Amino acid sequence: MQHFKSLAIEEKEAQREAFEFAIEQTAHIQKLFAGNDGELGLKAIDGITGYKNDTFHPDPCQSAYNAGKRSVSIILRNMMDRDIKKAKQEMEKENAQTRRM
Repeated sequence: MQHFKSLAIEEKEAQREAFEFAIEQTAHIQKLFAGNDGELGLKAIDGITGYKNDTFHPDPCQSAYNAGKRSVSIILRNMMDRDIKKAKQEMEKENAQTRRM
């Protein structure tokens, strides 16, 4: 039984580290694209990646390529919309609950 508890603790630790990494990366992206220059940069990336375009193409490989390019802008835009402070608070709350176990 102890083995399963230690596996659960290791899994929680891995999840916590992944969550911390995601928060850190999001903070970097938000800092990089903050302000007017950042918004202009995002708009340029949107144009390059076809953010506002349909990804369909008769060639399925081209459709997949278009979707992959477009996903870059989607990911960046989602990161810009995240609330870092709220995410950190949720992580701290989760860590406090894990320590009580």
